[in-house]
Amino acid sequence: MPSSLLPVSISARRVLILGLVAGYVDALSFVDLSGVFAGAMTGNTTHMGASFISGNWQHGLLLMGVLGVFFLAAILSGLMRLLWSPACGVMVMTIFMVLAQAVQGSSLRYWGEFLVLPALLAVQGETIAKFSGTPMPTIVVTTNLLKAASGIAEWMASWIAPDRNIRPIAGSIFLPLLSWGAFLAGVMAAATGLALHGSFPFLWPVPFLVFLYRDIWKTERSGQDDN
Repeated sequence: MPSSLLPVSISARRVLILGLVAGYVDALSFVDLSGVFAGAMTGNTTHMGASFISGNWQHGLLLMGVLGVFFLAAILSGLMRLLWSPACGVMVMTIFMVLAQAVQGSSLRYWGEFLVLPALLAVQGETIAKFSGTPMPTIVVTTNLLKAASGIAEWMASWIAPDRNIRPIAGSIFLPLLSWGAFLAGVMAAATGLALHGSFPFLWPVPFLVFLYRDIWKTERSGQDDN
C-alpha cells in the first residue's frame, strides 16, 4: 500500500465521527422537517416521486427543493476540496452546525434547517470520501453495507481461489461496517435527545468536528492524507 495512504486507525476515528454526525443530523432533520431527510437523497427522491403521483404537490416540491440545496452545496463543496483542502470542508460543517443551532429557537427554524442541514451533509459527503484507500461515503449506509459485503466476498474468494483473487486492502471491510454502526449510534443519540427534550441539540457535535478539523489539517501538512 502506498505510504501516502492513512493508517486504518486514523481513518477509523474519522469514520466514527462522521458517521455519528451524519446519523444524528439525518434523524433530527427527519423530525424537525416533517419527514424530510438531510442526507438520504434516495429516500427523498422516492418520497418526491410518490408525492407527485398522489397529487401532494406541496410536499413533492419541498423535497425537490431539498434535493436542489443538497446538489448545489455538493458542487460548491467539490470546488472547495479541489481548490483548497478537505479541512476547509470540516470548518464549513462546523459553521453550519452552529447556524442550525442559532435558528433553533427562532421563527426561522424550519426554513433555516431546511437550507443548512442538507448543505451540511452535502459538504460532508463531498469533502471526505476516501479512507485508507477505500472510497466510501459516510452520509449513507446502503453503499457501505454493499462495500463491506463485497470485501467479505473478496476475502473468501482469495482463500478459495488464491490464484485468481487477491485479498482486499486493509480496512475495506471494517471501515464500511464501522460507518454503518456509527450512523446507527448517531440516530439513536438523536432519538434519545429528543425523548429527553435536550437543549442545544446541534452544539454537541461541534467539539468532535473541531477535533476532526485539526486531525485532517495535521495529516494534510505532513502530506499523508488520501482524500
